[in-house]
Amino acid sequence: MVHVASILRPATLLAINLLLLMIWGFAGISKVQDGMPSWFDDKFGKTFLGTFPGLKATFWILTVSELVAFALAIVSLVRIEFLRQRPPTFLAATAVWSLFVFLQLGFGQWLTGEFSGAFQQFMYFCGTLLTLQVIQASNKSSSAS
Repeated sequence: MVHVASILRPATLLAINLLLLMIWGFAGISKVQDGMPSWFDDKFGKTFLGTFPGLKATFWILTVSELVAFALAIVSLVRIEFLRQRPPTFLAATAVWSLFVFLQLGFGQWLTGEFSGAFQQFMYFCGTLLTLQVIQASNKSSSAS
């Protein structure tokens, strides 16, 4: 009989991996497919981002950041890091990189005075920190086994 505890770690890590894959896959790929939205200039054009690094650069830096997170999540999934045979190195890297992407998104919200959106980004950041702690605790428990 399989012990429930033996499937909790891999199931948790797999769920985290799939969530990060979904978040950054949908965000990054849609930006590539749709390009810079028409509202982007209205929202950020009057901020310093309009001149440095420029609106197009700002948009594509964010897009590339999301795609890097997506790629890290893919590598983690392909390496099957959610199983005990491998430490979740790329999954942890995905979570850490995600912190920086949420930081970028939150910065844009604060810069434009959208404090509700900034708070949401802060909560995503906090949730990602918690996720990272779960990944790291899982890594420690797998190396102790």
